[in-house]
Amino acid sequence: MTEESIDIYGKVYTQRKICKEPDEYIRLAAASQGFALKYLINDKSTLVRSSIARIKYGHEQLATDESWKVRATVAKHCKPKLLSRMIDDEHHFVRYIIARRGFHLEHFINDPDEEIADLARYELSKA
Repeated sequence: MTEESIDIYGKVYTQRKICKEPDEYIRLAAASQGFALKYLINDKSTLVRSSIARIKYGHEQLATDESWKVRATVAKHCKPKLLSRMIDDEHHFVRYIIARRGFHLEHFINDPDEEIADLARYELSKA
């Protein structure tokens, strides 16, 4: 059995080889094409992990990522069920995205970030 491979910019990579590639943009290209996602989901690059979240892979794991940028990407693209676990995120932008999507608005009316609280109140007043 041969290992799956991908050709990026004229160079062939296996799943193991792509994970060892030092160029973040090569790893990003692979992830964007859905290659080696089960390995690249743990990549050191926030950009690579965000790209994986954008293509809707691994949201359960990435919802608790150390980077707020990755968590924000998850919040933008995940199914509503996962949002309930993210409503108390420490980063205001993650909470803003959830409120902007119109989920858990009642929770956000007393958010410490006044912009999020105002958005929640406004959206609830329209309903």
